[in-house]
Amino acid sequence: MTTHDFLLEIRTEEIPAPVVAPARRDLARLVAEGLAEAGLAAASSESYGTPRRLILILRGLPEKLEDKFSEVLGPPASAAYDAEGHPTKAARGFARAQEIPVADLVVVDSPRGPTVAARRTIPGKPAIEILAAAVPKAVLAMTFPKTMRWGDGGRAFVRPVRGIVAVFGGQVVPFELFGVASGLRTVGHPVLSELGIRVSGPDEYFRRLRASHVEPDGAERRVKILEGARALASEVGGSIESDSDLASTLADLVEWPGVVRGSFAPEFLELPEEITTTAMRTHQKYLPVRGPSGLMPHFVAVMDNTEDRRGLIAKGNEWVLNARLADARFFFEEDRRQRLESRVPELSRLIFQDKLGDYRQKTERVRRLGETIAHAIGRFDLVEPVTTAAGLSKADLTTRMVKEFTDLQGVVGGIYARLEGQPEPVWKAIYEHYRPTGVGDEPPRELTGAILAAADRFDTLGGLFRLGLVPTGSRDPYGLRRAASGIVAIVIGRGWQVNWKPVAREALAGYVDLPAGGVEEGLAELEKFFAERLRNLLERRGNSHDEISAVIGRGVWDFADAADRASALALARRTTDFRSLVLAAKRIRNILGEAAPGYPDPALYREDAERRLAADFLQARALVDELNASRRYRDAMETIASISPSLDNFFEKVLVNCPEPELRQNRLALLGSIEKAFSRLADFSEIVVEK
Repeated sequence: MTTHDFLLEIRTEEIPAPVVAPARRDLARLVAEGLAEAGLAAASSESYGTPRRLILILRGLPEKLEDKFSEVLGPPASAAYDAEGHPTKAARGFARAQEIPVADLVVVDSPRGPTVAARRTIPGKPAIEILAAAVPKAVLAMTFPKTMRWGDGGRAFVRPVRGIVAVFGGQVVPFELFGVASGLRTVGHPVLSELGIRVSGPDEYFRRLRASHVEPDGAERRVKILEGARALASEVGGSIESDSDLASTLADLVEWPGVVRGSFAPEFLELPEEITTTAMRTHQKYLPVRGPSGLMPHFVAVMDNTEDRRGLIAKGNEWVLNARLADARFFFEEDRRQRLESRVPELSRLIFQDKLGDYRQKTERVRRLGETIAHAIGRFDLVEPVTTAAGLSKADLTTRMVKEFTDLQGVVGGIYARLEGQPEPVWKAIYEHYRPTGVGDEPPRELTGAILAAADRFDTLGGLFRLGLVPTGSRDPYGLRRAASGIVAIVIGRGWQVNWKPVAREALAGYVDLPAGGVEEGLAELEKFFAERLRNLLERRGNSHDEISAVIGRGVWDFADAADRASALALARRTTDFRSLVLAAKRIRNILGEAAPGYPDPALYREDAERRLAADFLQARALVDELNASRRYRDAMETIASISPSLDNFFEKVLVNCPEPELRQNRLALLGSIEKAFSRLADFSEIVVEK
């Protein structure tokens, strides 16, 4: 079948950099789903984005759908034709219902015997028609954090649309979006190119676009920016740190990447480095330059141009950054006039959540939870630094620095606490307690910071779950998934083998001003919520779905222990006997059902096979208990697997559901004891066994 490539470009006014990558992925997904509904699929898909265009390339799309053949059965042939072979009323009615001439009916063999059938060929729809219908529908289904309206106000998209290219096999795919008709023409760089571009397919499009100073591939723009930045930094004896997130943002700020180096006043290096680099990275999207002795008074900025001939771009960026750093220095000096302790009463004016009180109340709850967690992990010596840090942890929310540099909450408090002479465990805990901020971010490095971070998140989850504000679908306005994932990551990273259910219950019960009741309901919801976060983390670590289900099915609240058991299960399942064990576990589960058969009586063993199984089980159980106590879960699972030959022999030689009630009950009790003892590690019946 003939295939062609499809090119789609939606050209807009400037799209915010953080939106470009999600938008191009959303476009590719929605178009693919729309085509799939129509039965059309491409061999491959590529999506690209710049600040001024979203691009989708579908390679190897069939020119048209294949013809479909249908066959509809009607009445029996004996009822459709009379003795002379003339069609009866039944045949004529069936033909009329199928909208075909009665002469076109055929007789086919069916389960009912000879039967009249209507056969027809449905011509495959041309791909260009399917694209013309599916693409506008997909584009209109795209979602953005914010949209703009233009013209008469009836059109809404991430930014006003100025042009659409839609080409399939050299032909325009005809449709209209936002009052703009699709066509073959686009434009290049708004400053560096003056000519319009006419294209007939993806390869020509890329070639002419690049000739017009537009690089459509964000990965290529990113590489050019980093290479140019490193070269400029080396000219002053410095280097830039690899920052993949910032580099990707910079790549989506420009269509034809260029870089320029600027400088700032050296006296600003006296500010804490975190403040200086945040002003550069977060506020201005500059790459700081670092030398052998630390931060240098230089930066690299990106520009949507090839050169800065008169140096005006560099000077403009320098002016903006120096002004920003001057503000930061003023805020820093003003903040330092007041100690953190004296700021704590001001937290009463900052609302944590409308129904959950203010931040001063929150710090008191976090203090209590921090003490509880320190006790739970056996670090009684850390109670004092943790509770001290908790009491000061939110004080920086009242500072001018955090109001201006919101990304530095916690960090600023840690810096000020250090400068005020607080002990290292205290100021570091304050500094780190917002970490991890997301997937890929490191948890707190210091133990006090880890305890405080967990306590803060447990308190947030407790309050919002008491209010029933459980995230649904993609909506999570309070970042509760991130909070729970942070707890799980901290606990597993630290290897804290603790039952966190009492801590969660305390967090829920800590909101004494809320109506009585609701704690146990919230706890049940939290258990399911943590199970999903634990599942997500274990999936990222490489555990399969069935391994995760097997360990989560035996308990959620001890996150670190569940992670250890999942790792052990992944290794143990490679052993020879493990497959037999899993099959036996499934068989035991099916035999027992919901029954709880009690304990076996050795005096009722009648067969050698059941005596052998009982002996092997008792020996293995003693060793498994010992291995579990020392968290040697892989060895424990391999020990469990070692009784597989005895289990196989038991099922082969012994009739479990025998006629004698006493023997039957005793054999069920033996199997029940085996399942109960070994399933403490995992629910082995959840493991998928390949055929």
